[in-house]
Amino acid sequence: MKPGWGVGAIVAVLISIAVYLFGIINFLGMISMMLLLVGLWTLVAAFVIVDIKDRSYYMGWGVVVAALSLFDFIPFNYTIALVLMAVVVLILINVYLGRAPKMYNAATSSTPAGGGTPAAQPQNEG
Repeated sequence: MKPGWGVGAIVAVLISIAVYLFGIINFLGMISMMLLLVGLWTLVAAFVIVDIKDRSYYMGWGVVVAALSLFDFIPFNYTIALVLMAVVVLILINVYLGRAPKMYNAATSSTPAGGGTPAAQPQNEG
């Protein structure tokens, strides 16, 4: 069975809670550690378990979540500014790499008239 992103995220949360309960870090440190570990796990998952088409998405959001963990070390407004910059870079990378999802509509569909079902085929009566 292939591990999913959620398994690593749960492990990251449980490790952060355990470190907090041992008294090594305070509550804000626990939240910061949780965000950092989930962000790092998301980056690792982008290369290990995620499909190639979703890799840049997971990498970008891994950086965003990891940047959110900085609120315990730098002023909050700087943290938000870093997160916004990371989101802008994520958007630019997705546009540059051409990995933005393509939108399809009914006009571009190549479905044959009648849908190709047996009920839509002409019947020979006779």
